[in-house]
Parts: sequence; structure tokens; C-alpha cells
Amino acid sequence: MTESIKKRVTELLLTFCMVTTGSVFVCAVYNNIFWSGDTFLDADILWQLLAMAFVCSLGNFIHPYREISRRRAVFNKGLHYVYINVVVLGSGYGFGWMDIENIFMLAAMMLGILVVFVVVSSVIWRLHIRESENLNRKLKEYQQAMGKTGQPV
Repeated sequence: MTESIKKRVTELLLTFCMVTTGSVFVCAVYNNIFWSGDTFLDADILWQLLAMAFVCSLGNFIHPYREISRRRAVFNKGLHYVYINVVVLGSGYGFGWMDIENIFMLAAMMLGILVVFVVVSSVIWRLHIRESENLNRKLKEYQQAMGKTGQPV
């Protein structure tokens, strides 16, 4: 397995874990608001959340691992956000998590999507920044070593 594929799989798994955690948190809040009381949740919701989180994580493949323009990056991020909304709202409707005619349920679901999307995107962005800084540091060290000896290290 190439290094690039390993990075993509690692990021996919990290995203899956973060989206799952965020989804469980939003689900808990959502259920307390809209179905408070003695509501019993079927165990199927756990499988549904896992499936939804996995499909959401596949949205990472919208972003290429190469240099792109800032405009293209913003477009990709917007496309990714729309993709996440379609998946989550589609899952919510398909699995019966929400009444699509209830504007408050829809608004709460969209707010939950936004919060999880921003948190997960921020964590991934910070990880990419850290990786870029490490690569730049290693490149600088290599260039300094090459400058002193004229020979590769």
C-alpha cells in the first residue's frame, strides 16, 4: 500500500470516528428536544448512525491530495457541505428520524450538521497544517544538510 493510500485511509477512519461521535452527540441532544420523556430508541438507530457516518466520511474523496487554487478549494468545501446535508437529511427522512414538515426539526438537524461539519473540518484542517509544517521543516533540514556537504544525506 502506498503512503498516499495509507494517508487517505487513515484520514477516512479518523473522519468516520469524529463524525460518529458528533452524530451520537447531536442525536442525544435532538432526542432530548423533540422526543423527551420515556422515549425508547430502537437499537437499529446505532447501525443507522454508523452507516450514515461512513457515507458522510466518503465525502473526503471530494478533496484532492494535490495543490489546487483557493477558489477550487472553497468550491470543493461547499460541495462537500452540500453532500453532507443530502446524506444526513436523506438519512433522517429515510430512517424516520425527523418529520420533514416540522420546520423546527429540520432547522435543528441542519444546525447539528453545521456544528459537526465545522468541528470535523477544523480538526482535519489543523492536521493538514501540522503535516505541512513537518514536511517544510524536514525539507529545510535536508536543504541545510545538502548546503553544508554538497552531498545527499
